[in-house]
Amino acid sequence: MNIMKPPGNSETWQRPSEGNVVGMPSTLPAKSSKSAFVAPTADEGVHGPSVVRQTPEDIARRELWSESSFGVFVHWGVSAILGGLWHGKHVEGLAEWIQFRAKIPLAEYAELAKDFNPADLNARDWVRMAAEAGAKYFVYTAKHHDGFAMYHSQASAYNVVDATPFQRDPLAEIAQACVEYGIMLGVYYSQTIDWEDPDAVGPSCNSWDFDTEKGDFHSYWRRKAAPQLREILSNYGDIGLMWFDMPSGIPAECAQEAFSLVRELQPGAVINSRLGGGVDADYNSMDDNYFNNFLPVNAWETAATTNDSWGFSKLAAGWKPVASLCETLAYTVSRGGNLLLNAGPDASGAIPEKVQEQFAGIGTWMQRAVSAIRGAGPSPFAASFDWGYVTAGESSVYLHVADLGKQELSLRGIASAPDSVRDLGTGTLLPFTLSEADGRGPLLTLELAAPTDELPRTIELAFTELPRVDQSIVQVPGSPLRLDVWNAETGAGEALRWNFTMATPGEYRVVLLSKETFGNFNPQWWADGLTGTLETEAGSTPFTLRRDGEELYPILHYWKVVRSEIGVLHVSRTGQHKLNIEDLPVVDSKWDRGGVNMIALRLEPVASED
Repeated sequence: MNIMKPPGNSETWQRPSEGNVVGMPSTLPAKSSKSAFVAPTADEGVHGPSVVRQTPEDIARRELWSESSFGVFVHWGVSAILGGLWHGKHVEGLAEWIQFRAKIPLAEYAELAKDFNPADLNARDWVRMAAEAGAKYFVYTAKHHDGFAMYHSQASAYNVVDATPFQRDPLAEIAQACVEYGIMLGVYYSQTIDWEDPDAVGPSCNSWDFDTEKGDFHSYWRRKAAPQLREILSNYGDIGLMWFDMPSGIPAECAQEAFSLVRELQPGAVINSRLGGGVDADYNSMDDNYFNNFLPVNAWETAATTNDSWGFSKLAAGWKPVASLCETLAYTVSRGGNLLLNAGPDASGAIPEKVQEQFAGIGTWMQRAVSAIRGAGPSPFAASFDWGYVTAGESSVYLHVADLGKQELSLRGIASAPDSVRDLGTGTLLPFTLSEADGRGPLLTLELAAPTDELPRTIELAFTELPRVDQSIVQVPGSPLRLDVWNAETGAGEALRWNFTMATPGEYRVVLLSKETFGNFNPQWWADGLTGTLETEAGSTPFTLRRDGEELYPILHYWKVVRSEIGVLHVSRTGQHKLNIEDLPVVDSKWDRGGVNMIALRLEPVASED
């Protein structure tokens, strides 16, 4: 969205749309003239034509998936033998894309299957790891982009039973383990890309082995893709989720056939939004490893890695700390979504020890936080918090305090006192007060117990029934105030405005917080030098965005938050104030270089020199 001053003297403002956002183009986009709420269509993230319907039947179908909040993804195939290396050299990019990245001839890549023999695979160990971490669904890659079926396919001999010495069907074993552990089975299928098939033509196809001008996608679809989908949907018991990927280039009739097959053979299964072809979806699949600022109101999921790759990499880096993964899960639920966290087993079938440690750490945290995650809903507050995240249950509000140094915190807007406040990690009841001492509405203040580990503390505010929460943005006395971009009003043009209440007079530094974007291997901050105007009651101040500092943002991990100091707000009185940002291009996409990926403004008290 290119933020510009509203035309004329218009004073018509409205809350921004919370519709679908979409993801990554196959090449770098030109500067976008689109709204911030619609980014370029591509092969990550939500795809514009898909519609998430809200009929009672649709809501009932995804109820179990929605209540799960947390799932485990497994990317596994013969590419694990290479682990990101080809002829002893590291191939840049995601390890499971190595055939494409290195343009490995199909004849050579297919030879890998002869050495693929993970005889010690224990599917129960995989699923048990997920269950003990607190996940309730498990998504397995039945066929990735290399076209090699990691189940026993009758439609193609290029599969793990017929083409390897392993001769076992991992999907059958995983399906049985999911039943045993009460985990929903999900199946990933790359419907559009298949580097083994000469007819699977389209974006990112195999152009080094085949003449793509001679390919016929419909032939590939009739001969391989549709029959394999029918096999998967018919032979492995109840499937709760079909996870499609790479929608660009799929003909609408093929996408519709895939959709219809799922509805016919697994009517209870939900379908993600990466099928393509304009068909409906049961939920929005967002950009990989990323969180948009403007998220769908409900039914969305972000898939994330535990390191910098999905498939097994011998040179894996960027390992995410357990505390960061717990924060990511808390944040996701606080915004109404699900987190699908990936593991990449090696060629022996073992999940790397580091990954096991990460999931074990999440499991430790979930022992105290499970009621605040599974089945919980988004935060009832209008604004977010610098100290952590908020989720809500049937009659409790949960605070996930990620700031380990925090000893006390205050909340604005809760109208009634909780029956109790408890640290779920220790069971300790915490002292609290509810007052209106400054006349700016209720202020709930809690004394926090010291953290017992490096993981977020989870605090339960228990009520007889969920309290009413005032949606006004009101400062806690003497504290910084956060103005989230998704909580702003937009004018008839494309300016942003916040209305808020200040409790403490003084000078406040106005800091614009924005994200680095682009791929996690190559983070970019394209906003350097962009200009805009800060309008306060004192007048207009032009500003230029610079990297004045950085802040860690654990939920993104690979991308930093950039601080840009854009002005000063003089607060001479308590009470209501307003602030506008004008003439600044703002975008909401991991891939759009046409503006600043703005998260929030933070009003920070400026310490007095005396």
